Amino acid sequence: MSKYEYILSHILCGFVCVCMVLFASCSTTKSVPEGQYLLNKARVKVVDEKEVSGESMRKYLRQRQNSEVLGFWKMQLQIWGWQRGDSAKWINRQLRKISEPPEIFSSEAAEQSMQQLKLAMNNKGYYHNSVDTTMKIKKRKLNLTYLITAREPYTLRKYKIDLPNSDLTTFAERKRYIKDGMIFDTDQLDKERQRITTAMRYNGYYYFEKDLLAFMADSSLFTNQVDITLKMQDSYSQMPDSVREQVFTQFYVRNITFITTGEDGQVPDTVRNPRIEKKYPNYTFMVAGRRLLRERVLVNRFNIRPGDMYSERQVEKAYSELNTLGAVKYVNIAFRQVGDNQLDCYVVLSRAKKHTVSAELTGTFCGGDWGIAPGLTYVNRNIFGGSEELSLSAKGSYEWRQNGGRAIEAKADAALKFPNAVQVSAGYQFQLRPEEFRRTIVNAGLGYSIFTNRNRLRHTFNFIDISYVYLPWISDDFRKEFLQPTNILRYSYENHFIVDWAYSGNYSTYSRRNPLRSYTTLQYGVETAGNVLYGISKAFNLPQDEDGVYEIFKIPYSQYFKADFSWTYNQIIDKHNRLVYHAAVGVAVPFGNASSIPFEKRYFAGGANSVRGWTIRSLGPGGYRGSGNRIDYNNQSGDIKLDLNLEYRVKVVSFLHFAFFTDAGNIWTIRDYESQPYGVFRFDQFYKQIAWSYGAGIRLDFDFFVFRVDFGCKLHDPSRTNFDQKQWRTVQNGLCWKDDMTIHFAIGYPF
Repeated sequence: MSKYEYILSHILCGFVCVCMVLFASCSTTKSVPEGQYLLNKARVKVVDEKEVSGESMRKYLRQRQNSEVLGFWKMQLQIWGWQRGDSAKWINRQLRKISEPPEIFSSEAAEQSMQQLKLAMNNKGYYHNSVDTTMKIKKRKLNLTYLITAREPYTLRKYKIDLPNSDLTTFAERKRYIKDGMIFDTDQLDKERQRITTAMRYNGYYYFEKDLLAFMADSSLFTNQVDITLKMQDSYSQMPDSVREQVFTQFYVRNITFITTGEDGQVPDTVRNPRIEKKYPNYTFMVAGRRLLRERVLVNRFNIRPGDMYSERQVEKAYSELNTLGAVKYVNIAFRQVGDNQLDCYVVLSRAKKHTVSAELTGTFCGGDWGIAPGLTYVNRNIFGGSEELSLSAKGSYEWRQNGGRAIEAKADAALKFPNAVQVSAGYQFQLRPEEFRRTIVNAGLGYSIFTNRNRLRHTFNFIDISYVYLPWISDDFRKEFLQPTNILRYSYENHFIVDWAYSGNYSTYSRRNPLRSYTTLQYGVETAGNVLYGISKAFNLPQDEDGVYEIFKIPYSQYFKADFSWTYNQIIDKHNRLVYHAAVGVAVPFGNASSIPFEKRYFAGGANSVRGWTIRSLGPGGYRGSGNRIDYNNQSGDIKLDLNLEYRVKVVSFLHFAFFTDAGNIWTIRDYESQPYGVFRFDQFYKQIAWSYGAGIRLDFDFFVFRVDFGCKLHDPSRTNFDQKQWRTVQNGLCWKDDMTIHFAIGYPF
């Protein structure tokens, strides 16, 4: 740890200590009026039924305790108690914005909660339930527990369907949720009504609504059993004959009209005269201002066609397709009845900003080396009038090193994405290490991406990606010291081609409609390179170099297979607290024309997004211990990676969040390389070489931007195992600031 990291670590620890003293010095009952009680805890317990949990019933409470950090610390309430003097003062107004007033126990709210819990249990089929409360009072704090006695539930004896339409009856019979013998749960009955309604609206019944269906229950069996019948609501029979006929009429699309508006999404009173293209009969195009998209693009992307039967499934798909167009900001699809069984469709599109420019400036700090990295990105979301998206980005960095040297890097990328999800990309990267080498990387690729499963799953195919790594100069000292023939790293400093194919998937269950529901994210991918070239080389018996490696234009090419998998689970405890679990594994295997993975494709461990007790690229492989010189940057890379993380995140106030974490993992090599002793993966050894760290962090989360500071401390250091040093890092074993603690600055969350 450098002197700068040492100072910053002490500042962070001092800040945490000051916060703890301030919070500890403020009583949670300070603002509680005399003769009243703070609702310290509000729990729900179901006494006799395992099918219903007390936690699931807490949402029905009309009064809950103040927010808690770590399950016990009412920090927002304590901040409320910091107010002094006049409530109109600026400081007091700010404190009220980021804090919570005390939740004073209310007997009326408790009574309402008991009634809501009883009704909720009724809806779940427990009609003989009872709700009681117990209270414990200590020092003006009240702990309240609601005790639910469920008793025997009502069950469904027989289920009948009595409906006036054959299609409706068919959908009601098919894949039904309701089964004889199930608990009489009204939530399940409501889900059944929604399932049937969805099936009807997917099959042309435009006017069919869930409220037209009703369940008639017969509970006169003198047992805890119920017979139910699915029928039409009584209001259906009172409708005029013409309205009842429309409910069971299948509708078809007649004409489609596209209306383009401005960025505000409002349809102006005057628009360009409607144009009916001969090429597209039954389509009308109306434009406010300049044309947004070519007619052919709109017709091809809109999956609903004139003459199609109305389907709500197709409408949902149409929203999804149009919302993927970068030139479109908002979409609204509406229908109007014309004739007995026809609908005209109106598609309103509001245009997004065509040009955007964004800039970034970040500072870097690693191992005592300071740097600056500016970046600029330009995006044109409709460059050719068909929602083709062109993005251009440039980024540079300059790093001042402790040894007096410097490092320069420049990178430029361009990508053109077509509305059919095809993407063409190209990039150029330049690296200069004046004491070591100069390297240039040029790449170009062709890919395709598509969303499925209601936009939850994204598939990305890189059909081909070609990279050329060129090193025009390497210093004699660097070559003599580190790139000897026996050193496997020398291949990373030779000119080479990488011609690969890759597939990756990204799946998430996150819901914008329900952001407080726990969700899972999966990321996975496979990549392989050099196979076609190797097959051609073998088939035509092309010449090899002195190491037995095939070449293209006298330049060797890499051949390998790589697979990655990452799993993240966000367990939402409440709006202030969550646990995040993360696991990632990756394997890269060289074969055929290569004896090692290209440096650009190898794994590394440590850093702000890995095992945070180590700085970036300072952990592994296996039990390898770095020598402290600049070649460690390359030596500490591997072919296998394992990351295991657990992080508790708490929203303190507004944009300020705290985190407490523990990380484990490492990297390993596939083969036993002389330059990386103790780095090879062995089944009987790898679990002993898993590094482990813990720590805490602060996040400034502004929604669009997250700045993160993490302080990590080593707990188990596998690199000490083979050097007669104690790998479990405790105070008794010599834990120290210099070797065992690290501070990280980063943008965004680690996973």
